[in-house]
Amino acid sequence: MLDQALVWNTDVNLQVTSLTARLRGFAGVGEHAGALHVSDLWESSDPSDMILAAHQWALEGETLSYEAIAHNTRLRFELAPLVDARGGVIGVSGRAVELRGATAMDARAISAAERTIGMGTWYEDLRTGIVTISEGLAGMLGTPRHTMRLDIRAYDHPEDSARVARTLTEFEGEDAYSSDHRILCADGRVRSVRERVRTVYDERGVAIARVGTLLDISDLKEREARLSELALCDALTRLPNRPAFEERLESAIARCLRNERRCAVLFIDLDGFKALNDRYGHAFGDRILIGVADRLSRHVRASDTVARFGGDEFVVLIDDLFTDEAAVDAARKILRSLDEPLVIDGTTICVRASVGVATYPGSGATARDLMDLADREMYAVKRNGGGGIKLASPRKETVSANTEKAGCRTLSSTDQHHFVTTESASRSF
Repeated sequence: MLDQALVWNTDVNLQVTSLTARLRGFAGVGEHAGALHVSDLWESSDPSDMILAAHQWALEGETLSYEAIAHNTRLRFELAPLVDARGGVIGVSGRAVELRGATAMDARAISAAERTIGMGTWYEDLRTGIVTISEGLAGMLGTPRHTMRLDIRAYDHPEDSARVARTLTEFEGEDAYSSDHRILCADGRVRSVRERVRTVYDERGVAIARVGTLLDISDLKEREARLSELALCDALTRLPNRPAFEERLESAIARCLRNERRCAVLFIDLDGFKALNDRYGHAFGDRILIGVADRLSRHVRASDTVARFGGDEFVVLIDDLFTDEAAVDAARKILRSLDEPLVIDGTTICVRASVGVATYPGSGATARDLMDLADREMYAVKRNGGGGIKLASPRKETVSANTEKAGCRTLSSTDQHHFVTTESASRSF
């Protein structure tokens, strides 16, 4: 079959840069013909002008396989972008095989190629309203191929349909548009697609058809989502990392300002973790960190955020508070959650931690203020032996006449929660 293929290449303007002798004869192009545009090769009887539209899509980076009629012959076209050493598209590489007398296997191969690429095409005759779709698109949508009045928009996902409608409005009067959105297939599957549509005009400039492709980009979107998650996620514990925490803290401060509520940042550092990590190895230490992350996550509200900044340093955002004392209560609850030892590979580990607390608006006015203050108070606890809580002093402008108010003072040593273990068989750090 390869020796029967008609092969050509173009530049980015779709000017033909090379073609085989077989294609010259098929298209009736003489050896001494001047500059050729790809449309000079393919005298298409298809009113959708699918061949030219497909070359445009190939220039945009798509690989296509489809059927079309040219020179009164049905052909299977395969188009791919030509790229330079830097990956830039410099033209189109095309190949066409005659399908006259095509067997059922040929049709299955074409359908399989579309399924492999994850693409389908549709053509709407604007004069009759009749829509024809490829086997690939029929399979993607879960609808019979020979549906003559198919409404492509009916498959737009309900949550994306308004956005797609806005895109159509923005491109009204334009020759082409592109949209990434989800579709809801007939069998209930949800797929992400990249839809490209071009308008076809006759020789008088009247729009006679629209030709579209839907390329399944679900895998691409899933990879993008995973990469986005990894960018904001601690690789070991799967907790939010510093950038994600700072973003949530900024949002929490904005909500507090609107709703006249409070929020708090709790800096938590495990006491003596480095010594244990050095003694038993990093893999063992990682298991402890994962266990602590799980313990912390299970002892805060769903609206709160537990993050890991690195090492044995965890940070908690407590949102929607009425008093600073409520933040201290949350810190006490977290320390109590660590009272139950961790059991790792049959070894019992008792965990102690130091907690620094800073509240908005009591302690600081910005996200940076809160994190710096909570970090400072956490180290103050560690210098005093660890295993306790310390609340940052109130800002001068927030001090009221009642300086003994529980939410507006530094905790004394008697207020601090200390870790105590009586298990002689356990290791503590």
